[in-house]
Amino acid sequence: MLNAFRTIRIGVFISAVNLLIQGVAFLVGNFIAKNLGNVSFAYFGILQSDYTIFTALADFGTATLLLAFFGKKASNGRLLFASFQLRYVLTFASMILMMLFALFFRRNHPAFRGEFIMAFGLLFQHAFFDWYFVCGKFWKKLLAAKILHTISYSAVMALSLFYFRIQSVEGIALSMVIAALPAWSFGATAALRPRVFHFTRRSFLFIRLMLSKAFPFALSSLASFLYLPLGLYAMDFFAPRELLGAYNYAHKLIILASGMMVNFISSSLVTKHESNDQNLHIKDIFIFTLFIAICTSPFWIFPKFCLRWLFFAAPIRNDEVALTFAAFTISVLAFSLVLQALRMSFVATMLKEKRLWTYVTFIFIGGLLNAFAVFVLPHFGVSPEKIPLLTLTGDVSLSAILFLYFAFHKRLRM
Repeated sequence: MLNAFRTIRIGVFISAVNLLIQGVAFLVGNFIAKNLGNVSFAYFGILQSDYTIFTALADFGTATLLLAFFGKKASNGRLLFASFQLRYVLTFASMILMMLFALFFRRNHPAFRGEFIMAFGLLFQHAFFDWYFVCGKFWKKLLAAKILHTISYSAVMALSLFYFRIQSVEGIALSMVIAALPAWSFGATAALRPRVFHFTRRSFLFIRLMLSKAFPFALSSLASFLYLPLGLYAMDFFAPRELLGAYNYAHKLIILASGMMVNFISSSLVTKHESNDQNLHIKDIFIFTLFIAICTSPFWIFPKFCLRWLFFAAPIRNDEVALTFAAFTISVLAFSLVLQALRMSFVATMLKEKRLWTYVTFIFIGGLLNAFAVFVLPHFGVSPEKIPLLTLTGDVSLSAILFLYFAFHKRLRM
């Protein structure tokens, strides 16, 4: 079987499992938008982007590191306890940093109070134990955790939106934190043991070692936020509120799809660990890229239909001006997913071969070019309506750099 098909098979399973909660979350997002309105819903989107960044800090690249370096070994024995200690230290540190960020950078922003609530929610992320289930290949437990979270999230958010009719960013944030508790408790019951909370000198040595090794993973993860999410921040800074609200709808769809792409990187790592082939095959890259292009083609063939159908309860349906800009945005940003697919094998190979600093250098070059495009160019007069196009700068640059790098080292084969 071609590696591309093996990668697709594993990635589709992980994505299908995650789609349970992500699909319900997206459905609930319709009614959050209905309660909040287009502009406040955009502020809530900014809060979610902030939360995603600090979730990445809480991870600090350790989930990828454990999968790439240890695989199934990380799911049992001393390594399991040490891994949980590491991740708890990082989670507490990230919570404190998010609260400080809110105080210094979001004090006068409509998302300010929601920042503190979501910072506390970092301790009880429903996906906190996903790395454990994936490393150990505990697929049934992963599925059970996602089903449980789907049920709890649906119940709590239905109560909040339809019974209490919550219409504030901070109220929605609190509901989301409460909804995550049952799935977190399931993961804790399945994986945690009292010994996890017994820190020794050896624990701190392991944490220090892992942080030093994970640092490039963390940098690459954080640098990725110089890509798509930076466009939302640029719209918040430069664009009128109405355009920000419209952009947020397209942004949410692309971020949801981009999150699925991360699952395929994990599946590619699993495939590469099971193969001794050192070359990258253009046929595999083409097949996977074509697969993603076909899956995302509705976004650029009939974007308005997609937005109206997917956001069936949101107020944007009846706002033709906002809908037109959102359609333009999603048709542009959809090409980011194709570019992510194009470079997926390159990224997985570099992670497997531990060429971390090289990858970090590449992703930072692309990220800095993207930051320059979305923040500097609008400052010098480029219309905010062009920000969706400018947001692709990083994806195009990084994809070209990776392709040229592997071509230069003669690693590409048909």
